[in-house]
Amino acid sequence: MEKRKERFESISGLRAMACLCVVCYHFFCLFIDDPGLGRDMLPWYPASRYFFEYSKNAVEMFFLISGFLIAWHYRDKIQTISFRTFFGRHYGKLIGASLVVTLWAWGNEAMRNLAGLQANQMAVTPIRILLSVLMINTGWFTSFRQTGLPVCSTMWFVNLLVLCYLLYFVLGRIGRNRYLFLGLCICMVIVGWICLEHTPKLPFLWTFNGRAYVPFFLGVLLCEFQASASETLRRYVTWVWTGFVAVFFVYHMIVGFERVFGVFGTMNYVRYFEFIAAPGILLGAVNLPPLRKALSWEPLCALGGLSAEIYYVHNNVLEDYWILNRITGDRVNLLAPAAFLLMLASVIPWAMLYRYLKGRLYGLIRKTEMRK
Repeated sequence: MEKRKERFESISGLRAMACLCVVCYHFFCLFIDDPGLGRDMLPWYPASRYFFEYSKNAVEMFFLISGFLIAWHYRDKIQTISFRTFFGRHYGKLIGASLVVTLWAWGNEAMRNLAGLQANQMAVTPIRILLSVLMINTGWFTSFRQTGLPVCSTMWFVNLLVLCYLLYFVLGRIGRNRYLFLGLCICMVIVGWICLEHTPKLPFLWTFNGRAYVPFFLGVLLCEFQASASETLRRYVTWVWTGFVAVFFVYHMIVGFERVFGVFGTMNYVRYFEFIAAPGILLGAVNLPPLRKALSWEPLCALGGLSAEIYYVHNNVLEDYWILNRITGDRVNLLAPAAFLLMLASVIPWAMLYRYLKGRLYGLIRKTEMRK
C-alpha cells in the first residue's frame, strides 16, 4: 500500500519537459506555420526544427501522466469513494481554469477583430463560450487558418480530460474484479485507436477524439503494471522499452522524421508516440535511477508543478504578443532567439497569477458547497 502511494518527483520533471514541448510547438504554429513562413525562420534553425515541428504529441504525455496518477491515487479507493466527491474534486478544480482561459481567449479574439486581423474559421458565439466554460466540446473555434490550433486550450484538452476521469470512475465501479477492470481499460484503448482516425469533425462529436483515450488508459494500465509487477520485472521491461525508444529516436533523427514516417503516414507517427514512445518514457522516469534523478532536478520539478497552468495560459500569452506586435506595425522581430526566450519566460508569471485566481475561485466554490 505504501509503495503504491510513493511520490514520483520525476513525473513533475517529465511534465515540465512535455509542457516546454507544447509551448514551442504552438509558437511554431502561430509565428511560422500559420503565416506560411519558411522553417529557416525558427530560432536556432536548423538544430531546433524537429523539436518545434514535432513536439505537439507531448500533449499525449499529459494524458498518459494523468491516467497513471489518477490510477495511482485511486486504485484502491475507487470502490468506496462517492461520485460526488471524486468528480466534484476534479471538475471543481478545472472549472476555474475553463472560465479564466475561455474569457481571456474571447478577449483576444475581440482585439483581433477590432484590429482587423485574421478572422475565425468558426464563429465565437456566447453559447460556444458558455459551453466551453462548462467543458462541453462544440468543436474548436480558432483564428489560425492552417493549423486548426484552438485559441482556447480548454476547448478540447480539458473537456476530454474530464471525460476520461468520468470514464475511469465508471469502469472502476463496473470492474470490481481486477481482470475485468483491466479488460475494460484495454477496450478503451482500442476505442481510442479507432476514434483517432475516424472522429467525426462535428460539434460535440469531437469529444470522442481518440487522442485522449489511448494515452490516458494506457497510463492506467502502466499503473497496474507498476503496482503489481516485481521490481526485477519492472526494471527489465523498462530498460528494454526505453532502450528501443532511444535507438529508434536516434535513427529517425539521423534519417529524418519525414523519411521514416512519410512511408507510414502521419497517423502512424501519432500512434507510434502514443503506444511506444510516451509509455516507454514514462516507465523510464519512474523506474530507471539515472533518468529519474535527472528529471527530479528541483528547478525542473518546480516548473512541472506549474505545467497545468502554463498549458492553460500559454496560447493566450503568445497570442497577446502577436496581436500587440501586429497593431504596432511589427516593430519587434518575435522570431529572434532572445524574443522567443522572453516570451517563454513571461508565460511563467502569468501562470502563477492564474494559479492564484484559480485557487481563489475553487475555494469560493467549496465554501458555497459547504454552506449548502
